[in-house]
Amino acid sequence: MKRNLLIFTAVAAFAAVACGPKVSDKTAFEGTFEANAPQEVNIKIKELGIDTTVTVTDGKFAVELPVCKTSTARFTGGDFKSEFISDGTPLIVTVKADGTLKIVSKTPAVSLQEKKNAFEATLGEARTKAQARLDSLGEAGDEAVRTKIYKDYDAATTDCNRRLFEENKDNCLGAMALNMLQYNLDLAQVDSMLNLLDPSLAETQTVSMLRKAVDAKKNTAEGKMFTDFDIDGVKLSDYVGKGKYVLVDFWASWCGPCKREIPNIKNVYTKYAGDDFDVLSVAVWDQPQASIDTAKAYGVNWNEIINAQTIPTSLYGIQGIPHIILFGPDGTILKRDLRGEGIEEEVAKYVTAKK
Repeated sequence: MKRNLLIFTAVAAFAAVACGPKVSDKTAFEGTFEANAPQEVNIKIKELGIDTTVTVTDGKFAVELPVCKTSTARFTGGDFKSEFISDGTPLIVTVKADGTLKIVSKTPAVSLQEKKNAFEATLGEARTKAQARLDSLGEAGDEAVRTKIYKDYDAATTDCNRRLFEENKDNCLGAMALNMLQYNLDLAQVDSMLNLLDPSLAETQTVSMLRKAVDAKKNTAEGKMFTDFDIDGVKLSDYVGKGKYVLVDFWASWCGPCKREIPNIKNVYTKYAGDDFDVLSVAVWDQPQASIDTAKAYGVNWNEIINAQTIPTSLYGIQGIPHIILFGPDGTILKRDLRGEGIEEEVAKYVTAKK
């Protein structure tokens, strides 16, 4: 009797697994607009070349999509837009009368979309908690406490992204996590983690951009010779590699942290500029006139290259600004990503302040 009971239990367990939710090779994608329904919706899956428009009838629509786990898809319906994963489970879009939009799966246990939802919810909770702490602190609050709030938030989001990466190395969520983690990792760590991703992700936009950035950083790492670029006839080599130490600031007028670094750069320029040292600002990702006006407003009185856009940032693997680099007299890259007091500390290693 006991043996029969064990056999029955094993069969029941197998049946539960066999009859559980499964992932299909197609995604049933349907939705409802509770109010202000558009006449049609559009779905794009760039990696697969999918760009399809679906008619909305009585506030409802339905379409079958191919599965794509290597990148997100984009849903657009009137003013409503959202990224989602065509994961092979039945997905339901609901656009409520208050304007909120949700995309959920009928089989959440096996859905990548639901993993994405859970991840975004966790990040949202961390952000809300940090903002509540900042609000309670007030504008005049202790700066050390404010710094700790930012550090706690950064630690929480980093931990969340690490877990997402470890659990999803074979799909777009892992690539998305690494894309966010990269700012808290060194070059070797990003390179190593890229190699852990499934080969199917190698040609996706996110991973290929990460790989290009890693390769660019390797080619312009500390100790390497500078890589030249030309912006409207003005070259980096017009200033770098000419016998002076040169501090180069890649910045933009809309970038708050960039503008906060200008006083630090100005201080270094005032104290050290001369026969052995100079400063160059390179405006990237910006409107030329805005760069010119902001530089003037902040008292930038050193050399500038305007309208560089993405040319130098692509060459140097720069994914966030400000990015400040110190070059040696022969053009060797001495130090990258200088900030705050670290700018003068690095310059002072090589150049004597004016008396």
